[in-house]
Amino acid sequence: MNLTTNRQRMARAIFLGVLVTALLMIGLSEAVASVEQAGPAADAPSSVMSPSVVSDWPQLQHDPQRTGYSPEVLGTNFRVVWTRPFQPEKVYPQVQAIIYNGKVYVGTEMGNLYALNAATGAQAWRYYVGSPILASVAAGNGKVYFGAMDGAVYALDANTGALVWKATLSWRRGFSTAPVLADNKVMLGGRNGIFYGLDANTGAVLWQYNVGSPILQSAAWNNGRAFFGAMNMRFYAINTADGSLAWQSAELKAAKDVNGTAMVGMAFKDYWPVVHQGKVIVRPMGAGSVTDLTAYQANPNAYPKTMFVFDEATGAETTVIHYDTPTMHGAVTPPCVDRYGTLVVPIGGWSTVTWGRLSLSTRTIVDSFTTRHNNGDENENVSCSNNLIFIFHTSGGPGAAINGVFNLDTRTWTEISDGGTNWEMSNNTQGGGGEPVSISNGLFYHIGYHELIVRSTQ
Repeated sequence: MNLTTNRQRMARAIFLGVLVTALLMIGLSEAVASVEQAGPAADAPSSVMSPSVVSDWPQLQHDPQRTGYSPEVLGTNFRVVWTRPFQPEKVYPQVQAIIYNGKVYVGTEMGNLYALNAATGAQAWRYYVGSPILASVAAGNGKVYFGAMDGAVYALDANTGALVWKATLSWRRGFSTAPVLADNKVMLGGRNGIFYGLDANTGAVLWQYNVGSPILQSAAWNNGRAFFGAMNMRFYAINTADGSLAWQSAELKAAKDVNGTAMVGMAFKDYWPVVHQGKVIVRPMGAGSVTDLTAYQANPNAYPKTMFVFDEATGAETTVIHYDTPTMHGAVTPPCVDRYGTLVVPIGGWSTVTWGRLSLSTRTIVDSFTTRHNNGDENENVSCSNNLIFIFHTSGGPGAAINGVFNLDTRTWTEISDGGTNWEMSNNTQGGGGEPVSISNGLFYHIGYHELIVRSTQ
């Protein structure tokens, strides 16, 4: 009798425990979902941008919206704590270090994916693909996801590096875009012109959409839609519930300058869109210069357009004061979103490049926060923490490179040395640039000249 009673009590306890856990998980899921769907108020500080795990930088530019924003408040004692060269394998310029559950993930051109201890740099594991990995991974659900040039998408166990699944989708036409991880799906575009939605748990193809032109730009995602540009110079919004087309832009042809002179052609290649405050911001390849800022602000439509701003829901285009430098035979750097909800963008003329804040609500530049100059034709990349703006040169190396941090609290600029230890196999290319800073747990990570450089801020 006592044995039966104990078993009954145990069964009731287990049932109640499972029930409470389920209710808590439902509540937690709803809370997290509400945060992901919300956006910061226009041009005002907001806490809704905080991720569920503050210390992670789990995919390209931190989140599916590609905001490049971490809510961490960082110190200003910048010192190198460890480095990891990747010669002779080399790291492609589009690869950003991704940090997830205490590990940092970097893929190489020789087809190795490395998992390193995020605090020390010690190697946790290595997975050999045998085909170049030319973009960042995405991490979540205990897995690491990425595409490779062999035409396959991989899911590995984030802790052990064991293969969970492999989806071979394109023969001889691979992937050079970073996956966007959202809604329990892995989504990315291929060089075969197809944008895929895969089940994150199994790798099963849930849907695919063929745009008929290579997709060389990583996608962003928000509110059930994925956004990307293709090499046919059209920009797309795909419903990620079923893979149907939500809207597409007209062909975005090469612009002309104020004198009617034809500019070089454009392409949606490299980098990524940013989704913010109901708008999708994307910067294609292009060239042009602003020499008369007053005339430009009076009539921005008369100048080459290197920033397109689309309504997230309808695809309608909005004109903003965006400026168009710096770049050298490459795409212009996408913005990051700062703590005020504004976009950090390069501003200024061809030889007087500085940085400032673009308001989507007023559609104008509202602040300029550095007075330093850089070569007006070379890309730099930006990431934002709560109090710091990280501006790092594309190559990250010596010479023309200028790397530094702007402190929003003190409004001061601190230049930072490149920090590298190995310049073998390096080149000073400005095209195809990527590799903005990743921020995690008081550290920031940057890849320059095939070397991962990690600095403390404390």
